[in-house]
Amino acid sequence: MVVRKPSFASDKKDDSEPKKVGKSQGVVKLNLDVYKTIIAAMTRYSNPRIPEEEWIEAMGLLYGYNDGDDVIVTECVPFTHTRKAGHILKVMFDEEDYVLATEIENKFMMRDPPQFVVGWVHSHPGILVMLSQDDIKNHLAWQTNNPNAIALVFNHQRLLRQIEMPKRKGDPVKQLKLDPGFKIFRLVDPSRGLESNYAEVNYTFTDFDLNKEFIKNAQEFCLWVSKAFPREDAVLTEYKDYIDKTLKKLDDIYNGTQSYIKTLKRKGEESRIPEVVDQQYKDSKEIIQKGTSMVQIFRMMPPYLEYKERDRLIPQINEVLERWDKGIEGYLEKLAALKEQESK
Repeated sequence: MVVRKPSFASDKKDDSEPKKVGKSQGVVKLNLDVYKTIIAAMTRYSNPRIPEEEWIEAMGLLYGYNDGDDVIVTECVPFTHTRKAGHILKVMFDEEDYVLATEIENKFMMRDPPQFVVGWVHSHPGILVMLSQDDIKNHLAWQTNNPNAIALVFNHQRLLRQIEMPKRKGDPVKQLKLDPGFKIFRLVDPSRGLESNYAEVNYTFTDFDLNKEFIKNAQEFCLWVSKAFPREDAVLTEYKDYIDKTLKKLDDIYNGTQSYIKTLKRKGEESRIPEVVDQQYKDSKEIIQKGTSMVQIFRMMPPYLEYKERDRLIPQINEVLERWDKGIEGYLEKLAALKEQESK
């Protein structure tokens, strides 16, 4: 698994879908960390690395606070994904999820200013960005409790290809420009229940300009995530395997160098020892540098994990990272010392 870090360091439409109307009041304000988390969490389960027939929907919670009619989003917490095969576009909360959402919100309420769930985000992998009947049903609960609650819908293909997916098969594709891959919606009149129309909500980014260069970086990040951030427990097993193999390779180099030095001494060719050790030192340094770059990517993963995964996976991730840190600590110095020790 070789991944280079980039410079950027739901439901099918049916005839009963309410018609979108105009724009909703207020503006949603997001920052770069929120946007990167949205890309990472939503792309994890539907991306070019995964066969399209295996794409599933992912979902997260948006936390922040209201400022008049504006919504300030301070953090995105990835939460869950479609669990049942054949239901690609149906991600739902169960009782456990509501309990966990309350648990998270209690932590955010301790911030200054107090923060809470201001909306939710979910993916529409490979299809039109809109609110389906199921989405409206889900959003009713959020917006009934908070009239300003928002629903952000993300499609990685919209970002990568800069197109709006057609409403129906065979319809023309609409070309987009400087599109971040999502739209934000709000119900116009929640009192109408499933009959409510919905409207787009304007948004802005607080710490970067939405320009050509940024979209290019966002696209690179999206493709990078598809390689660097595997689904479910593969995020642990792939990196664990990589680290184990890399540490073994370093052990083999060290042991092999020791053995070869002994052979040289038996042959009376001690003069070659510095040359041999220097070459092995150079090779090992390149391996460690490459491994450290990969491990740095692994260190970035915890904030992008789903909340329900974190208690289980983060301790294991930290254990693997600790094994790497200990494995390379003093390795090059120990290897270099062979030149002095064995040439005596």
